[in-house]
Amino acid sequence: MRLLYARPMCGHHDRTWLRMSAMVTLAAMLVLPAGLGRSSMQVMAFLGVPASGAYASVPGHLVKTPRTLSRAEEIENVVDAELLGEQAVQEAELERGAYPPEAYADYEYTESPPKTWFDRTKIDRHRVNSKFFDMFKKPKNFFPHKLQPGDTVRVYYRDPMTGEDQKISRAWDIKSVKTTYFDGVILNFKGDYHARNMRLRAMLGKGTAIMGAEMVIPIHSPLVEQIVVLRRGYIGRNKNAYFMRGMIGRKNVIPLDKERTEMDKEFRALIEGGRADEIPDSEYPQQEWDRYPLPKWKQDEDDWDEENYKAENVDQRSEYERRVIGDFRMRPPGPRGKAASR
Repeated sequence: MRLLYARPMCGHHDRTWLRMSAMVTLAAMLVLPAGLGRSSMQVMAFLGVPASGAYASVPGHLVKTPRTLSRAEEIENVVDAELLGEQAVQEAELERGAYPPEAYADYEYTESPPKTWFDRTKIDRHRVNSKFFDMFKKPKNFFPHKLQPGDTVRVYYRDPMTGEDQKISRAWDIKSVKTTYFDGVILNFKGDYHARNMRLRAMLGKGTAIMGAEMVIPIHSPLVEQIVVLRRGYIGRNKNAYFMRGMIGRKNVIPLDKERTEMDKEFRALIEGGRADEIPDSEYPQQEWDRYPLPKWKQDEDDWDEENYKAENVDQRSEYERRVIGDFRMRPPGPRGKAASR
């Protein structure tokens, strides 16, 4: 048995350290065989054959009989169903020719596996995140229609209550949480899949003591109960409303979005008239690049053919731009193209 760590010997501590090491080694030597014997007895007892001979007095100990040997061989030949499934998948892939045999081999840390091995063991991140998103996502009708940065919303969520010792309760009891709300302007949406969140900003206080407070709320959290739109804001072509952080006083107001305000009035009228089924389904709040996708160039499309390209067919310049601006050449400075000298 090897000691876990070594210690330099010095002075009267040497004898104490040697005694402790000897005692630990002796205890390990006594306990280890007993543990092996106990585990072997438990295995024999599991087989269920009565004991006989010299080991009859030992409870649970069995002798090696033909029946015992046959049962032991059956147990050893049992194959895990999960491993069997993996082997069947590998054999099917080999028959189908999906990956070569070297893609299923085991390589040491000092070896360099081929590219096919990395392709077979690659993890599809989108597929994994989509799996979690399906587990924790909220339904689409939970979110208001066309929710965008600049809108003033009220979010109802469950907040843990503090006890007498001013400590937050971590219990999952429904009585330990209270429903509260936060009003603020949506600055932006961040995150992907089930981890998407929105940042709200509100002005708290009065007079000279007023200050801005922001709150990040995960929109798919089970603690979020409801999102109510108080006002539709128009931010133009801005992708987010971070400019609100620099606006103070009377300028700290976003103009009203009349188009989406009329949309809310129409939907409210349909609900009051009992025609809620005519309201289209809402969508999940989108990020900047989802609302304003990057332009796709014609040369990046799959059906692009460079041989059939003709500049005159896609030239959108006017006659003046082609004749005057296109043929314009900067005159070289000075006579005969040399710099003018004074």
